[in-house]
Order: sequence, then C-alpha cells, then structure tokens
Amino acid sequence: MKEDLFLENFSRDHRHIIISAFAVAVREARFSRASHERLAAGTVKDTVQYVCATFRENGYPNPSIDDDGLPAFILQREFRSFKNTDPEEKHQKAIPISVISELIHRDGTDLERAIGELATIGIFFAMRSCEYLQVAKPDQWRTEILRLRNIRFFRGVEQLSHNHRELEFADCVALTFERQKKDEKMDTVTLMASQDARLCPVRAAAAIVRRITKYPGSSQDSPISTVTVNGHLKQVTSTHMINALRDAVGAIGEVKLGVKKEDVGTHSIRSGAAMAMYLGECPVFMIMLIGRWSSDAFLRYIRKQVMEFSQNVAKRMLSCQNFRHIPDIHMRVQQDNPRIRNHPDNSETRRNVGGDSHRRVRLPPFSKFS
Repeated sequence: MKEDLFLENFSRDHRHIIISAFAVAVREARFSRASHERLAAGTVKDTVQYVCATFRENGYPNPSIDDDGLPAFILQREFRSFKNTDPEEKHQKAIPISVISELIHRDGTDLERAIGELATIGIFFAMRSCEYLQVAKPDQWRTEILRLRNIRFFRGVEQLSHNHRELEFADCVALTFERQKKDEKMDTVTLMASQDARLCPVRAAAAIVRRITKYPGSSQDSPISTVTVNGHLKQVTSTHMINALRDAVGAIGEVKLGVKKEDVGTHSIRSGAAMAMYLGECPVFMIMLIGRWSSDAFLRYIRKQVMEFSQNVAKRMLSCQNFRHIPDIHMRVQQDNPRIRNHPDNSETRRNVGGDSHRRVRLPPFSKFS
C-alpha cells in the first residue's frame, strides 16, 4: 500500500518535507473550492493536525513530530510565515444590551419573537451561537445545542415545572450545557432574575419554554431554537440572527454605536456579554464561570476600543500620585554575608578553626569565592 511505503521507507526528515508541502498546497487552496484563493494560517494548521491525528489513529507515526517529540522545525517556520503574511484578523464587534432591547421590541412574527428571546438568553449566559442556534457547520463532536430539558426554574428551594403558571416569576433559571467545546459535560450555570420587565434571563427562558411547548409534536428534547414558520416547525439559524442583529444596529444608528453593520455577527453576542459584565464591574472569576471560559481567553472578548472600557481609569490613576520602593531584601543579606567577593571579612572564610597559620582551607580551582 502507498501508506505503508510512505511511512516505512521515508526518513523522518522526508516526512517533514512532505507534510510541509501538503501544508503549502492547503494554503494555496488546491483542495478547496474555486472561490478560495488562499486559506488562513489557522485553517492550514488545523487541517495538518487533523491529518496527523488520522495517522496516529491508524497506528502510524505522526509525520509532523521530530525525534524529540516536538513539532518539526520546518513546519513551525512555515506556520509562522503563513501567520505573518495573513491579513489582519477581523473580530466581530461587541454589541451593547441596547441592541438586544431593539430585537425584543420586534415581535410581530413568531420568528421575530424567537430571535429576541434567544438573543436575550444568549447574551445573559454569554452563549456560543451553536448552543442556541442552528449553525451551518455544527461541532458534532463537542458542543450540543440546548434543549428544553436543559432549562430549569427555581423559586426558593422549589423547582418549578415547565407548565407552572408563574414560570416567568421564578427567582432564577439554570441552564445545563450537556457537552461543550472544551469537552466539559453537564456544566450548569445559574442566573437570578434581573427584575427588568423584558431584559431578564428568567423571563426570556420562560418565554422560550412556553412558546415551544405549545407547538404540536414538541417535547423536552426539542432544541431551544425551534420556531414555527408558515405553520411548519423550523429552526432559528445563525443567518436569521445575523440579519436581525444588523437590522437592529442600523435602526439604532451606526454612528451612535460606533460600529458598522457588517462588523456584527453571532459572536458579537458573546463578546457583548463579556463587555457588559466587565462594565458592570463583575469580578473576573464570575465572568469566566458564567461564560464558561476555562482560561484568560475571555480577555479576547473585552474590546478596549469601547469608549467606556477605560471609564474612570485616568481618574483612579490620580488617586495615588506617589509611591516608594521598598529596598530589595537580598541586597541587605549580601551586605551582611562575609563570603561575597571583596568583603572585608572574606579572609576569615579561608581559615580553619584554630591559630595555625599553615592550616588554610584550600579552595577548589573554580570556587565561586576564590
């Protein structure tokens, strides 16, 4: 077989050359549609990693690893070159809560109501689009969309059933994410009611549950993106949400928001959630836990271009206009140490105990204190 010949008869250096040539071919979009001229560095790197993972799954050595178990030097340089020549990464702009409020007021159709409800719960829980929308390329191996069974309501110590008549007046709502991007399973996040008539995670979740449970054929396994369009059960898609967000930005005003419609997408909701929590002075650990960020990656969602990002920073910097450095403790220790070079008592370290001047300590040739 060709695979056997490739793995057994080629040296490791030759394998590195071949896999790097494959990376160049992917970079030049030779395996992509004609509409693609060049793929981004991240896409090339992911493709190479998938290929190498396939080799390992079939019992063959990883062709991108050197003898020390590290990524091949030629491949590292190649990826760095791709990244340096890539155009500047264009992040989706964070949206403020006012954009969500605009969506809520657009409730003429069942689809518009569903979009407003999903956007509300999405921003309060800093959700990924694939967790509450039908996306074009779902991550089938990791993240799963929320379903009705994943939504629970509590009032005091009592859990309210989904058909409870006062569901929207619950104290809190808990969402359980069964499987996520980082392989986290059954992760539950709870939010208290905001006491706002419409911008409230409890009310938004209750509205989603009440609307979907009225649909014929719905069940606890129904995705929260379920909606009726022309009498048929459909799914709210990421395209629906993107178009609605851009319409809302246009209605409020691009100048007022300082953002163009084309710079807004579904990721803007997750980024807007991080900004809203930051501007609301929520602790860092709370932002990470609610947004389910396992590292400081959430900092990428904090947009420092936002005017309110540095609110009161200059004022706070003036609160203490002078400070004094404490002397380093190791400097004082060295000054008191007779073994340091040129110390006046350094000669004592070269003598044995006793008065015999011929009995001197012989230091090794490369002694630090010789």
